[in-house]
This record gives sequence, structure tokens and C-alpha cells, in this order.
Amino acid sequence: MLKKLICLVLLFNYLNGEDIVCYTTNWSQYRPGLGKFVPENLDPFLCTHLIYSFAKLQNNKLAPYEWNDDSTDWSKGMYERTTDLKKTNPNLKILLAVGGWNMGSDPFIKIVTDDRIMNEFVDDSVTFLKSRKFDGLDLDWEYPAGYKNEFTKLVQRLRAKYTPQNLLLTAAVAAGKSNIDPSYDISRLAENLDFLNIMTYDYHGQWESFTGHNAPLYPRPSENGDQKLLNVDFTVNYYIQQGYPANKINLGLGTYGRSFTLFLSNSNNMGAITSGGGSAGQYTREAGFLAYYEICQFLSSGWTRRWSSEHQVPYAFNGNQWVGYDDMESLKIKVDYAKSKGLGGVMFWATDLDDFDGKFCNQGKYPLINGVKEYLNVNTNPSTLSSTQQQTGSGTSTTVTMVTTTPGVFTNPNTSQMCYNGEGYYPDYSTNCQKYYVCQLNGNNFNLYSFVCPPGLLFDKNLKIYEFSNIVGTDMSSISQTTVREHAKEVITIKLTKKSNCCKKGEDMAAQEFCEIKHVPLEVRVEPRQSMRNERGMAIEEWVCQNGSQECGA
Repeated sequence: MLKKLICLVLLFNYLNGEDIVCYTTNWSQYRPGLGKFVPENLDPFLCTHLIYSFAKLQNNKLAPYEWNDDSTDWSKGMYERTTDLKKTNPNLKILLAVGGWNMGSDPFIKIVTDDRIMNEFVDDSVTFLKSRKFDGLDLDWEYPAGYKNEFTKLVQRLRAKYTPQNLLLTAAVAAGKSNIDPSYDISRLAENLDFLNIMTYDYHGQWESFTGHNAPLYPRPSENGDQKLLNVDFTVNYYIQQGYPANKINLGLGTYGRSFTLFLSNSNNMGAITSGGGSAGQYTREAGFLAYYEICQFLSSGWTRRWSSEHQVPYAFNGNQWVGYDDMESLKIKVDYAKSKGLGGVMFWATDLDDFDGKFCNQGKYPLINGVKEYLNVNTNPSTLSSTQQQTGSGTSTTVTMVTTTPGVFTNPNTSQMCYNGEGYYPDYSTNCQKYYVCQLNGNNFNLYSFVCPPGLLFDKNLKIYEFSNIVGTDMSSISQTTVREHAKEVITIKLTKKSNCCKKGEDMAAQEFCEIKHVPLEVRVEPRQSMRNERGMAIEEWVCQNGSQECGA
């Protein structure tokens, strides 16, 4: 009995809760109503590490992704509003993630295949992070397949530069063996990264023709071949076997579920045939994907919950709708698993997908993240966040590749009419689209931010419409309906990458270098319609000039 007690104590000491890593996203600000998430919704004592997602690579350097990431003279940006959390909790470490599924591989490849460019990127990243008060960089290259050695070299050079600057260096890495093997020199990464965040989720989703849980702990006996490798247990063991120290691994946990539409409503078990992704949620608005708080809504309205004893996870269904997800029952089992493996901690994707305001699940704020923190017995001070602390971000020209004049802020009694379609980008027809403005909700009103295109350029509606499928570096011909990450959206149009909101006058914008639009071999047309929304959650519609004779920028 004494031996068993000693073993139990040692087991729980292996994972001491030092790492509770939480990703938070900059596009969740565009979700409607109670789903809208901004830095003021964050609890500074919730996690040990917070990772702001995402920055992009522009001209081979770190650059803000959203128009309001950086601060301006008149308003705090999302970066500063996030790093301000350290004023309340000085022990909190806040990192910036670069990459993500949407950005793809091309921008990373340009950096790692040229030594001069790589060195410039490394040097510039220090300045970028320090000037914005970030504590480090999280590499989210999805995925470095075929560039294993180059990725290792990048990590080594960043490590050499970051150590004397006291900056953290981490990476989010693949869970599937088919992506791990060509992408990572695992033992060499272990020498240079502070910790590894394994994305042990998205094993299954609507890109398949059968129901499958996005984060199964173990395989089902009926699974064969590569399917038996798509589970948390295989992934964790594989990284450890390949030489990554267990105590530097954070186990990825999802605060969301992957959903399906069943081919037959009465066939709802694991592995049932499907006809596509599940219906989009009210707030996340993406087919095949539901936030935990959206799942809570369904469970409280009559959905049936089942438990997979093989996968050690729950799933739920109603009619022809089916979703696999994690709740506290399965997360406790996964935390116990992490302890048994001696892992360094856990990682959550993402804060904005948990019931962050406690409005849906009747389990308090952040029920999943807080539940795991309490289960790990991590003691923190109570949050003192006030609901009156919210501030409105502002526009900045740094998110636009072309040099523009400084955006101006103006108020107008008719802002609700000008922002007729909610938050988003709008052309200024009174200037024949030489100007455009951004609407951002502030309470019951809108703030408007005015931007001026550079000489010779006009604002173009197409760039906003096509931003719906802004997935760079992905061969679309290999994707059936959707990509496999939460930050990637439904692929239903030609693949483009937006580098500017403005295009050169009088020329074919699809071929214009100024627009930096990239085509893929397979082109798929999309007819914009009022109900469609782009990847930032903004409603999409065709914008027609007031005189109705032609479209601006065409």
C-alpha cells in the first residue's frame, strides 16, 4: 500500500502545472454578439503562458495580421491590450505566434532557403517582439514538410539570438505521423526550444466521409492502418521515442468540437457515414466546427450525449447532426495521461472557444481551462478584470503592404447607416473608391476609421470577397471541401492572398503584382451572397457604386 501511495505522489509531481499554455486569437473579435472576444475578456491569472495568434510574414519579416493589432496615437491596439495583462499578473508570459494554417508554407520557405534573409528575419524579430512587449515567439509553420533541416536551422539561429535577450522560443507542431516525419528533426528541436506544443486535435473532421472524434485519446480496435495512428497516445509516445524530452512537451487540448452531417440520422455511432460537415454554429459560423459554448447550447436543448469508452471522449448527436468534443470528464482523463507520461504541461486551443464569459454552460467562466487548472491544483490569484475596462481598437496602415497615409478617425451621426452591414471594410463611393473605411462596433455604436489609397490605386471589393478563402501555400486541388484547422475556412473559391486593400487603376487585378494575388492550378468560382461570411466573420456582399454603372476598382 505504501509503495502505491509513493507512486501516486510521484505521478502527480511529474506534471506540476507549471505550463498551462493558452492560445488566443485576433479574429475572434469579429464574432457576433456573445461570441465576440477581445483582450479584455482574458483573465490574466488563467494561464501561465498566453500565445497571441497570429502574426504574419510580410517582406520576410514579422508583421501584424489584423488592422488593429498595433497601437496608434489615439487608441491601444490588440497587442498592447493583451500585453497589458502583465501589469496585473507580472508572472504571465505572453508570446506571439507566427504562421497558422491560413498563411501556409510559402512565406516561411522564402526565409529558410536564403541565409541572408534568415539572418535578417531573426534580427528583426527581436526588435518586433521587444518593441511590443512580447516575451517570445511561437513558430506555427504548418508544416515544414521537405524543409526539415532548414526549419531546424531557423530554430537554432533564433535560439542563439533569443537567449541573451531573455526571449522564449516555442513551436506548435503536427500530431500526425505523415506530417511529423518530413517536417521535424525532433531531437535537435529539443535542444533549442523552450517547450513544444503538440496539436493533439483535428485528427478527424468533415474532410472525411465518416464520423470521427477530433481528439481521441486511444484508437478503436476496429481502426486499421494509418487510422490507428490518429490519436493522442500514439502522437505523444512517438515524439518521446524520437528524442523529445517529455517534460518539455505540452499536451494540446481543444475547447471546441468537429461536427458532421449524418448520411442516415439513425446511424450515429463513431465511424458512421456522413454527407459533409455539421451545420455552422451561431457564433463561430463555420460548417463542421463548434465552440464548446455552442455545444453546451445544443446539449441543453435536447441533444443526446454518448461516451466512447475506446477513445475516452464524448460525442453528441441530434437528428442528422453529430459532434465530437472534449468536456471535463475527458479532459481529466487526458490530464491524468499527461501526468503518467511526465509531460511538462497542457496547451489549449483556444481561450475564445471556451465559455469565456460563463453565459452558456452554467459552469462559470472558462469552465474547461479553469477546470483543468483546478484539477492540476494550480493556485492563482482571483481575476480582478472589470467589464468597464474594454477599449476599442483602431486602424493602422501597418497591415497594408502598400504605403498609405495615416488613417484618420471620424465620427458621424449616421454611422449605423454607413456601417449598414456591421463591422468590416467599406468603400467610400464619394471619392470613387480612392478612400475606404473600417467599421468597428463600440457598444451600441460604431467607430469609423478612414483610410486613403496610395496614388494610382483604388479600393477594390474583390479583395474583401476573396479574403474568404485566404489560404496561402496550400494545394487546393488536394482539398475536397474544407481544410483541417480551425483557423482555415471553407474552400469554395480561387485561392488568393491579400497584401493590400488597393489595386492599380485600369488593370486586371487578378494579374496585378500590386495586388499580390496568387492563383492555384484549380480554380473554383463562388457567387457572393448576402448570407456568406469571410474568414474574419464579416458578412460578404457585392458592393456596387451608388450610380449603379460600374463597380469601384473594376
